[in-house]
Amino acid sequence: MKKNCTLLLLMVLSSCSKNDDQKYAQILADEECNLVIEVPPSNSVWFKAEGYNPVTKKKEICKTHNRWWNMFADEIDIGDTIVKKKGELIFSIHKNDTIIRKKW
Repeated sequence: MKKNCTLLLLMVLSSCSKNDDQKYAQILADEECNLVIEVPPSNSVWFKAEGYNPVTKKKEICKTHNRWWNMFADEIDIGDTIVKKKGELIFSIHKNDTIIRKKW
């Protein structure tokens, strides 16, 4: 009986974490940004970069409270373009001669 309870508890906890991962992945997938960098993100807890949208040429700020984008802040320079398309789990940094793609 004790083994069955332990097994049931493990199954419940396992399913909860998978659902949480899927919910978090959906939150990340829903984010979007297309920005030519004028003010690169600083190495703070949250991600915030300033620049302009290359399509509309309007000034914009891309910021997020997740730490996924911030992991790559030190790779982003003035003049780079960052792209995070809605519905995808790929964050791209477009440099003059290179595209760096980061999958979640």
